[in-house]
Amino acid sequence: MHSYQPISSLIVRIMNKKGIFAVLALIVVALVAYYAMGSKESATVENSGSAPEVKVEVPEGVTKETFAPVTKDSTDTSLIGRLKSVSVGVTEDGTKVTLANGKADFTIAGSSVKSSVALGDVAITKTVGGRTDIVTSLVVTTGSTKTAYVVLFEDKGGALVDKSYAPVGAGATVTGIRADDIASDGEYVVSVSYRDGSGARTKILVVSNGEFNLAKSIDL
Repeated sequence: MHSYQPISSLIVRIMNKKGIFAVLALIVVALVAYYAMGSKESATVENSGSAPEVKVEVPEGVTKETFAPVTKDSTDTSLIGRLKSVSVGVTEDGTKVTLANGKADFTIAGSSVKSSVALGDVAITKTVGGRTDIVTSLVVTTGSTKTAYVVLFEDKGGALVDKSYAPVGAGATVTGIRADDIASDGEYVVSVSYRDGSGARTKILVVSNGEFNLAKSIDL
């Protein structure tokens, strides 16, 4: 004889089977999602947090032997005389001060510390195309800190206009400046000799389009 199960018992068994299938389906979905996430994470490049290496573009032909240190160079005293009354932008807020006999005192905005600027004793002239550049040095003193700069002026019909500034260093004394042509059109190099706590040193500055290209500056 056949034994018959009540309909209610059959429904329970079917529901149990559906429940098992549903659980299995959930497990499969979870596994697929897990491996999908894992593959994405494995393809991600971790950021080490270190800064990228910046390669300085050294101008062609620039070597320590080619641009040896200079001392003073042949400075035109009449040119120094003209520079002693120029306006320079040495303040942090960009305000210009006018030199009187090569010197000026000023106060940085928002500060009570007295500062001063003094013209160096070296200056050279460089003609590029129809433009005449003049390069000299300045020393800015704030409190007990002295910082040397090299400044590029353009001679515009007799008026000397400051176009570009390049820091030489704190505690540095500029001893010589010279200019040399390089292969690149419209560019030349300014060789700055100076002394600091490390001794005698040379900084190479590249002038592009009438301004210092600080990304190309190197210390020899």
